[in-house]
Amino acid sequence: MKKNYYISALILISGFLAGCANDINETGQITPETSFEDVNQFDTRAFPATDGAAALSGSAAKKMYNILTAADSAFATTHATYSITDDQVAEIKAFADNLIEGSTTDYQKYRKIYTWVCQNVKYADGYVSNEPYDVFKQKTAVCQGYANLLNVMLRTQGIMVVTSNGYLIPVGGHAWNYVKCGSIWYLSDPTNSIQYTASSYTSYEGQFAPLSADGNFFEDEVAGYNYVYETINLNVVKKADDIFTVPYSVKLNKNKKYQISCFSPTQDMPENVKEVYIGKNITSLGQNNVIGLRDHGKNIEAAHVDPANKTLSSFCGVVYHTDMDEPLYIPTGMTRMTMRPTKTVGKNYVYNHPNLEELHFMEGTESIEAWAVENCPNLKYVYIPLQTKYDENAFMKVHPEFQVIRQDQTGIRDVLAD
Repeated sequence: MKKNYYISALILISGFLAGCANDINETGQITPETSFEDVNQFDTRAFPATDGAAALSGSAAKKMYNILTAADSAFATTHATYSITDDQVAEIKAFADNLIEGSTTDYQKYRKIYTWVCQNVKYADGYVSNEPYDVFKQKTAVCQGYANLLNVMLRTQGIMVVTSNGYLIPVGGHAWNYVKCGSIWYLSDPTNSIQYTASSYTSYEGQFAPLSADGNFFEDEVAGYNYVYETINLNVVKKADDIFTVPYSVKLNKNKKYQISCFSPTQDMPENVKEVYIGKNITSLGQNNVIGLRDHGKNIEAAHVDPANKTLSSFCGVVYHTDMDEPLYIPTGMTRMTMRPTKTVGKNYVYNHPNLEELHFMEGTESIEAWAVENCPNLKYVYIPLQTKYDENAFMKVHPEFQVIRQDQTGIRDVLAD
């Protein structure tokens, strides 16, 4: 049964303040002139300072080449994304040792291994495993399997190699390798028996457009960086204060400094980190709805974006795309959320947030549609302006004692409870 009753504004507003600061007059009411800036408070001193570093630019091939030539040497010798056991590596190494017998340079070794892969692995018509040992034994694969096997075989000989994923224009998605012999990097595509010197393949948009590469091209005691979505991504935070500021740039081993443009961790952040500050240099938190902070920043309670950022923005600790209404990233550790004023709150604006307990909608929100909020098992209180319409199925899979609190932001709240 629905019950309507009134509670003084001062009592109910305390929950709102816990989620996002606001201006209150002497009677305990929200003042009508309160601006969004008032409720969206953060310390501007915590954003990273501009340091003059340039962003990666040019074609995808040129960006990749710049990373290869500036990266830490360990980039191409210690990391890959495939799965393989030590015994399997030993078996492949023994085979490669025999294959390169008589070779005296890395380039000679590379060419013998590359030629063997090109001539002996056949392209698969259907599904096939692309793990390197399976490809070695079965000798069938698609492009990822070709690249993975060449990667392993070269690594057994101490030859620097990186596997890249991107597009083979106009064919579509593709995987290939970059191999360093002496001081020269080669673009090496064993699937199609194609090889270029990488330095000659950077001045135009050719058929190979690398979007990402295996491994961290740079690591220190604080962080690690990789190359994804044609950007430099900070993907490992090893240690940090409770408030973590994403750096503006990374300085590589040849004193080259590039802007960091993406912040999408692939490993868990330190548990002590509660807030993150994102500068104007960050244009992405991940792509294809893969936001690394969701899975690897589970203790983060708020994220703040520099107002000078042209791509991302934040409101009360939640990150948005500047040209989209729905939240891009709601910190997993957040318990009280204030939604940015949005004319229509559509389906799945807020979903799969296990720690969320309170949700506040502000004046300017006209309607909340069915399934707008879903699978937030601890969500107990939702505050909605009296003028806002909401569907009876707007809040699904929430706390058993869930309540909608209808609020007049001039003072009186009408609490609706079953």
